[in-house]
Amino acid sequence: MSTTPIPLIIGAGPVGLTMACELARHGIRCRVVDQNKERSQHSKALGIFPRTLEVFQSMGLADRFLAAGHRLRGLSIHHREKTLAAVDFASVASPFPFALSLPQSETERLLLEHLASLGLAVEREVCLTTLEQTSDVVHATLRHADGQLENVETPWLLGCDGAHSTTRHALGVEFEGAQYEESFILADVRAESPLVRDRIHLYLGDDGLLGLFPFGGERWRIVASIPPQTRTENLPELTLDDVQSLTNRRGPAQTQLSDPVWLSRFHISHRKVRDFRRLRVFLAGDAAHIHSPAGGQGMNTGIQDAFNLAWKLALVLNGRASAQLLASYQLEREPVARGVLNLTDRITRMGTLRNSVAQNVRDFLLPAVSGIGLLTDKLVDHLSELDINYRLSPIVENHGPGRPRAGERAPDAELRDGEGRARRLFELFRLPRHVLLLFLGASGAIDSQREALGKMLTTLPGGFVDTYLIARGEPESKADLYDLTGLAHGAYGLTKSGLILVRPDGYIGYRGELAEAGLQLYFNRHFLLA
Repeated sequence: MSTTPIPLIIGAGPVGLTMACELARHGIRCRVVDQNKERSQHSKALGIFPRTLEVFQSMGLADRFLAAGHRLRGLSIHHREKTLAAVDFASVASPFPFALSLPQSETERLLLEHLASLGLAVEREVCLTTLEQTSDVVHATLRHADGQLENVETPWLLGCDGAHSTTRHALGVEFEGAQYEESFILADVRAESPLVRDRIHLYLGDDGLLGLFPFGGERWRIVASIPPQTRTENLPELTLDDVQSLTNRRGPAQTQLSDPVWLSRFHISHRKVRDFRRLRVFLAGDAAHIHSPAGGQGMNTGIQDAFNLAWKLALVLNGRASAQLLASYQLEREPVARGVLNLTDRITRMGTLRNSVAQNVRDFLLPAVSGIGLLTDKLVDHLSELDINYRLSPIVENHGPGRPRAGERAPDAELRDGEGRARRLFELFRLPRHVLLLFLGASGAIDSQREALGKMLTTLPGGFVDTYLIARGEPESKADLYDLTGLAHGAYGLTKSGLILVRPDGYIGYRGELAEAGLQLYFNRHFLLA
């Protein structure tokens, strides 16, 4: 029996690697095992959306991903040669007003390099075979490449092992949902095409959906639905000619495909577990939820599962919170996964309508709907995952007027320091701790506010929270940062003063007035800070 007094992560795809990197950033070493001999060599998931890029920015990785990826400015929906609708990412309120196209193999490479820089490595060809748990420990059996079995004790086991999760099966958790009637084909090819290469293109054909996703140079991912009467098990191996024929029938004219590096037929399902946690075992990413690739949400949602859980588990392991904090993982992330399943299911069903009357209605309505800015902005926020919120979470509290509310994503804004240098709020959020923003309004109130809050702030343990006093106006006082234009106050819905506590994952944990009592009670309720 080997004892692992650190978390054990099963699976080293993007979700497991993000979990390991984030735990390490928060000061927690972990063990990562994966059944595969090497990282993925296929492109698999391609899309990285603005909120995930913000996550990578917090991890110190955004620049590496931007250098490796291909920027996508938006999404266009077509029927034959007519564009029915277009949505653009330029309107999103993020430092990253675009999506990034990058093969999953490259995403894993960048995360593995980062993990190595943190002094950790993945144990390859090691798989979970069984697990049992008590209220205090998880007993797991691992099988190594040579067949040797290892019995492990670990305080927490994190199942990030994909759609066919051994962790989920070992728990006996039902994967509720269904498989779509349609099957799909996938091809990574070179394409000579008149299509612009900074957009995703979806073609709604009379007999199914065709999607074209650029990922740099002349390389494209093509995904197409196959009518349900034609099952993949009854078809020969997919060829480039098959893909070319589908593209000719449904897609853009004058598109010539060549040089395939991956051709595949597959089925897709929409499934989700009810429980993301059983005692000391957690499920994240595809182990907890799978859905149609429409919208490209899968990997992004899984990475954000890991980003949500890691800081909480680190606080528990560091003695800064009780295990009760971990209940919020299920309560915050399960509704998000449910929403993603609903969104991708609607997109998939819209794209695979078989009734000609329904198709005509769809093709008539799409241009009208896309012309309504409010609706397209809402869709872009959905796809970007910037609209995700935890307003109903038990660990967020709202005690003041205005938006964003507690549980919503903390927005970025530009400030100045005392020497006039530009600073951005997102820079303050990069360290692995809470950030307390004290918006003071008029700078003349700084001394009195600092004195009033000083006693409470000195009771907080070092490294738990960083505090910034933000005054409105020119640098003429003793504030830490200055909101020259008032835009930062406005971004947080503040006309005067207010207090915003930002969690380590960039969401607002507490919103209230500049008063000591409410925030102190919040800390006492949710954390162990004595």
